Amino acid sequence: MTSDKINYFVETLKEELLSFLKELPETAPEKTKILYHRTRIFFKPFVHKARNMSLPMIIGVSAAGVIILISFAVFTYAVFVSDLATPEKLMNRNNTGIILLDRGGKPFYHAENARDVVVYPISQIPDYLIKGVVAIEDEDFYNHSGFSIQGIARAIIANFRASSAYSQGASTITQQLVKNALLTPEKSYKRKLQEVLLSFEIERRYGKDQILEMYLNSIYYGSGAYGIQEASQTYFGKDPSQVSIEEAAILAALPQAPSAMTPFGGDTDRLYARQKIVLERLGFDQTKLPKVTFVELQEEKSDLAPHFAVWVRDYLYAKYGEDEVNRLGFRVTTTIDAKYQKIANTLVAQHIKNLGRRDATNAGLISMNPHTGEILAMVGSYDWYDETYGKYNVVFAERQPGSTFKPIVYTLAFVNGKNPEDMIVDEPVNFSGYQPKNNDGTFRGEMTLRRALANSLNIPAVKILSSVGVKEAIQFARQMGIVTLDPKRDYGLSLVLGGGEVTLFELTRAYGVLATGGEFVSSHAILKIEDKYGNEIYQFIPQTHSEKGEEKKEPYENLLIGGTFTKQVVDTAATFLTTSILSDTEARKEVFGESNWLTLGRPVAAKTGTTNDYRDAWTIGYTPDLVTGVWVGNNDNSPMLGLYGSQAAAPIWHGFMLQALASAPSKEFVIPDEIVKVKLCKDTQKYCSLCTDTIERYYSKHYIPSEDCSDVTPTPTETPTPEPTSTPKPTAVPTSTPILSNTPIPPTAEPTPTLTLIATPTPTATILPPTPTNP
Repeated sequence: MTSDKINYFVETLKEELLSFLKELPETAPEKTKILYHRTRIFFKPFVHKARNMSLPMIIGVSAAGVIILISFAVFTYAVFVSDLATPEKLMNRNNTGIILLDRGGKPFYHAENARDVVVYPISQIPDYLIKGVVAIEDEDFYNHSGFSIQGIARAIIANFRASSAYSQGASTITQQLVKNALLTPEKSYKRKLQEVLLSFEIERRYGKDQILEMYLNSIYYGSGAYGIQEASQTYFGKDPSQVSIEEAAILAALPQAPSAMTPFGGDTDRLYARQKIVLERLGFDQTKLPKVTFVELQEEKSDLAPHFAVWVRDYLYAKYGEDEVNRLGFRVTTTIDAKYQKIANTLVAQHIKNLGRRDATNAGLISMNPHTGEILAMVGSYDWYDETYGKYNVVFAERQPGSTFKPIVYTLAFVNGKNPEDMIVDEPVNFSGYQPKNNDGTFRGEMTLRRALANSLNIPAVKILSSVGVKEAIQFARQMGIVTLDPKRDYGLSLVLGGGEVTLFELTRAYGVLATGGEFVSSHAILKIEDKYGNEIYQFIPQTHSEKGEEKKEPYENLLIGGTFTKQVVDTAATFLTTSILSDTEARKEVFGESNWLTLGRPVAAKTGTTNDYRDAWTIGYTPDLVTGVWVGNNDNSPMLGLYGSQAAAPIWHGFMLQALASAPSKEFVIPDEIVKVKLCKDTQKYCSLCTDTIERYYSKHYIPSEDCSDVTPTPTETPTPEPTSTPKPTAVPTSTPILSNTPIPPTAEPTPTLTLIATPTPTATILPPTPTNP
């Protein structure tokens, strides 16, 4: 017989079999009828040809069939052999989806079918639980070699009698392990053959106790519980070693139909009926045993950092493709610090509950390591489970920043040669019709830039922006990472008062540039990615610093993966001068008092901000190694009742920083080589060579003052009377959307000394400060 003829018979055989299986009808009578009819048609040509076939031809056809079966077996073995190498690999083969872990390696989020497999030793599982599982699932478990010929025969007969295409599996425990751990849920004869082949190989490699242990630790028990340990805890609140006989019978009964028979909303009559069968096979009478009591179902929550988790998950889906991520079973170690995150969650929840009476309903927080860009904590909304706004991540919402934008503009002025001790006049001004006012309506006359920024005065800030230029300030802010500002948009001078929308994420990152001495560091959220087998997909490796920043075309995007991009974007001396103001408790006590929420008992720089009509309250601050930003407000942009950033956001910021840094040593801000200390006359605030009553202030060594106060006769400055005109009413902002309108609105400054705002904070103090006497 020629090879062409053999190939013809083989291909005909394959095509006929496939056609036969595809066209098999649903109901039993039709199955029987079509089986008889198709069998006659199928075998007729072969019977006819066989009469004329020689013995070599018959042998050839038979050999071809054997070769097909052997090839199929070899192919199946080749595909799955690596997954049979260890119990861990075998149990994780179908562990598809994504698992996120905190930086300490503890899982806190999973999606799709991903799960963290916990192996509970079979040696600690009660003998009656093991016997119950074998009795109900596979009575012949200890005698067969992975599959049961009798069971398969019963399944074939039942299959043709049933009303579905494939109604009975006749699977042994080993086959169930293969089905759940290695194969897809597809129901077909091809898959059944694979199941048998792999079951045989597993039995060859492992002992019965090992197989049972893998089965019990990987099978699904319903209600989100995988494995005997999770099931025992989910239903009875105890470890498997502690379950009673009647509870063990429930656990043995569930794997047949875990979702349908779950005690939490499933068919409990069916569950108890199957429990009875288990008990009877073990020799117990169900009526003489106590009825099982189930614990209350605990809602599965990814409570640690849900907004962060979804943000990272969506990033990975976009980068690698959702199918790829789920298929490989990504196991992602993130930068989240569980300790920091729990502190943030608690403080935000406590504070928002207290502020409800002041019409503040939401808050966001983000904390980073400014030197590595690692995101250590993120709270996107007060309550993830709130039906209206819970999933909304305010960390990335564009909001007006109020006075928290002022340090950005002042830093640019210092880059251009200004100094904190330079003088500026707080007086009535008119910029082509724009007449900014201080929050309290007063004017303080001549003062230093230090005093103006530390006390958040509006008029000096607008003057500073006018001197450096609006376009230049926008470009400067973008270099610091605030890329939501549109360089083509005309924000006007109100930009310095928060007239341009930014995100809490970007503004906090920009303050991180101040903390690092002018170095921009890209965001970083992922430390390591492995697949479900432990193969490394990605490992974070810090890159060396780049002055030119040529590694990334888009260095300011939210880079969650990839080496850290760093670039010196601001003069080191300028950032230090800003830090020296934001950390100057003496300079800001005019408005904020001696003790306030911005002090921690260690070197720290911070700034608050409030927008018009109290729609947004901010506090952002940093130590040398930690930068944290907090926003408080309402997602629909509705105003709060007279809440400033120093009242609404600062207490959260203070509590977080105080607790997060509780065990960290105090650290000073590094004074760069470009900074020198200069003695000034305490009275005139000018350079002093002869005065005895002096103060020391920081200057850039490139801009040391030359004018000596001994050559100047100080002239007292009268405080001008405020103009009678009132500040023009701002454009109304719609309240129907979670994000502010693009209409620039000059925000308010922080409160002035005429208001009693701050209570002396202590680590045990209540989160909510006293209500101002004149909000």
